[in-house]
Amino acid sequence: MLSTVALTRYALDRLFPLCRDRFADAALGGFHERLDAAEQPLPLGYKRSMVQARQLYVLSHAALVGERSGQAAAERGYDFLVRHFWDTRHGGWFFKAQPDGQPLDGAKDFYGHAFVLFGLAYAHAAFAAPRAISLAQETWGLMRDRLAMPTLPDGGWGGLAEGSAADWTLNGAVRRQNPHMHLLEALLALHEFTGDDTWLSEAGTVVGLFRSRFYDATTRTLGEFFTQDWRPDPATGHIVEPGHHFEWAWLLDRYVRQGGDATVLGLADALFDKAVAHGFLADGGIMDQMDPQGAPLLRTRRIWPVAEAIKAALAQARRHSGTPAGDAAAALAQRLASHLDTAFLAPANGDHASGRWIETQDETGAPTMRDLPGSTPYHLFLAAMEAAGSPLPAP
Repeated sequence: MLSTVALTRYALDRLFPLCRDRFADAALGGFHERLDAAEQPLPLGYKRSMVQARQLYVLSHAALVGERSGQAAAERGYDFLVRHFWDTRHGGWFFKAQPDGQPLDGAKDFYGHAFVLFGLAYAHAAFAAPRAISLAQETWGLMRDRLAMPTLPDGGWGGLAEGSAADWTLNGAVRRQNPHMHLLEALLALHEFTGDDTWLSEAGTVVGLFRSRFYDATTRTLGEFFTQDWRPDPATGHIVEPGHHFEWAWLLDRYVRQGGDATVLGLADALFDKAVAHGFLADGGIMDQMDPQGAPLLRTRRIWPVAEAIKAALAQARRHSGTPAGDAAAALAQRLASHLDTAFLAPANGDHASGRWIETQDETGAPTMRDLPGSTPYHLFLAAMEAAGSPLPAP
């Protein structure tokens, strides 16, 4: 049975080596997109900037807590990202490259750019990566200018478009809260590691959009999909993801701890309480989707919402320490760590000798995907570091 303490050891002793030794592409550079159940790279024919940045994050955060054996792989990964994904003509980061780094898809993806910002922040903090902060500043400037959507009727920030062609021509895709959430995460990391309050101010604009457009005070839920003018999308606007409730609850707590407007803590509590009340299945799993009233829409399960729920529960336990709510959140974090082990880690590892995991399950909890996406260690490692209470370096 995995405790939150044992989760930290899993991350450092088994998950981190998997990223350092298996996901890192020693032959071509960067990181493999996905491994099979035997930890061998799958020949998918591409590498995405988002996965490069998430893997870079894992090796960087490990270095920040004293495990620096991934430095060489991280430095090669950083070099690969900058050399092959930065668009020297139009600026910004390509969405996808071939395994050797040759261009494959020059589109500018908002979600991918948010994670590049996040990876740059951690590479700067852990390894003083050359130009990391100047690249982050240039990247954010491009995103803010070229993906900008119209100002809201009340004068508030209108957020960013989902993405664009290589030349920044907007693609008109359905708008989502999700990339804005990860933009908030990246801006907070940049603030944490630079001490520059400009990043915190920018984070505050994202929180403002959360308040005015993403959060529904009537149902206490987070919207996922929107039209271009921020109305719920007719086809998908009813979908609520408990995993994102937990993720936002943790991020809003972090935003306040770094000096942001403390009035959002009530909304963090509301998101957390709604997901706890309605997002769990009878066996302790977290459903993928529910409706705004809490009725299940999709009872399948993924590993990442469990990791996000652990982070949120730990944040709640710390903030409400010494109260019944804090005690309940601490107990929930321990139960979730155990569930992560028994449902997603033990079935993949047996004796826990590897960092492998089960990625998805069907409605009964049976495994449906044993391949290992390179995007997932980010969730697991960050949850483990939250469990460890790992201190971040002072600016």
